[in-house]
Amino acid sequence: MTTPDRKDEAGRRPDLGTIITALHDSEINGEVSWFFDGVWRVKLGDEANGIDAEALVASCEEAAEWLRANAVRRYPDSTFAKRFPRSDSG
Repeated sequence: MTTPDRKDEAGRRPDLGTIITALHDSEINGEVSWFFDGVWRVKLGDEANGIDAEALVASCEEAAEWLRANAVRRYPDSTFAKRFPRSDSG
């Protein structure tokens, strides 16, 4: 059984690349886009099957955390949710 990836040894949350790879591996569709002025758009779902959730966030780190938290909430039985469980605070 794999250890949940809440934080690494230094206390950091998984980065955006790790989150995107894990979403892909769990067959959860999504999208991340950004603008030069620091606005990041994140989505779970896709245009063909429907967008389950979307938001604007202020940083790459916030994008990763938003994707993690919302994927776990919306797909609780997924491989992703088992790897990245809800945090103790929420």
